[in-house]
Amino acid sequence: MAQILILGGAGFIGSNLAKRLSSSHEVHVVDDLSGGDIRNIKDIPCTFHHTDYRYFDLLPLMPHIIFHFACQKMIYSIEEPFRDLEVNTKGTLQILEYCRKYDVPLIYVSSGSVYGNPMVFPTPEDYPCRPESPYGVSKWMAEEYCRLYHRMHGLDIKIVRPFSVYGPNQRRFGVVTRFILQALREEPFTIEGDGDQRRAFTYIDDFIDGFLTVWMKGKSGETYNIAGDVPYSINELAEIVSDVVRVPLKKIYVPRKKGDLNLTHPSIRKMENLGWIPKVDLREGVKQTLDWILNEDIESFIY
Repeated sequence: MAQILILGGAGFIGSNLAKRLSSSHEVHVVDDLSGGDIRNIKDIPCTFHHTDYRYFDLLPLMPHIIFHFACQKMIYSIEEPFRDLEVNTKGTLQILEYCRKYDVPLIYVSSGSVYGNPMVFPTPEDYPCRPESPYGVSKWMAEEYCRLYHRMHGLDIKIVRPFSVYGPNQRRFGVVTRFILQALREEPFTIEGDGDQRRAFTYIDDFIDGFLTVWMKGKSGETYNIAGDVPYSINELAEIVSDVVRVPLKKIYVPRKKGDLNLTHPSIRKMENLGWIPKVDLREGVKQTLDWILNEDIESFIY
């Protein structure tokens, strides 16, 4: 039984991974709850450490592997670029130093935002990155440190880039969750810009399957896109949510945020070569997310 350390493990994605692994591994979750939520792990048999992930080395742990999800979220990026640098980049460097010292494998969870607005679709992992936000820059810099430590120190490091992941336990900020909550409250959907920007929405179970595939089959030093295979516009998402929740389609358009991307449509060929493909389409994923939300206190969500 491996001792697995999940940094940011009380957050949306990390908690779903903890749940999947807890029946067969000794799972330790480190989270300062600045973005995570203790409710996400309350029924999971894991050990929770309430601390900033950058100081986990003070804990009496010797993990067999580290899964690094912890980060400053993109929604704060424009206003707090220095915190992005401190948490996302310098914090990751601290983790890399720990991994070098104790020879611990690492899977670093980056972001599809590192590409910026590419000109090639589907966008392969080796496409030149040009981030459009401080968040994207901080994640890209952290990736570069990971690749450097792999080359320079021979560390076993793999990088995954998630794209628009949604589903149960997403209590903050996700557009799918926000639209469902607005539909349940009979509010109009708030759409930034003209709503024609497109996203490769990825259901959480598909992402976790892909992540575990990278862990088991991925090559050290490599980077992998994990994403849905069909991009949908935000307007199309609103139509799907309206239909699934069975409410009239009402929309309000507001200005787009700085750093918002026009299209995310990554290549998933490398993942397909490992035997992974996404299985849950957007409509089915919205249905499953709705079922989860209906069993939660919807007044506790932040969007």
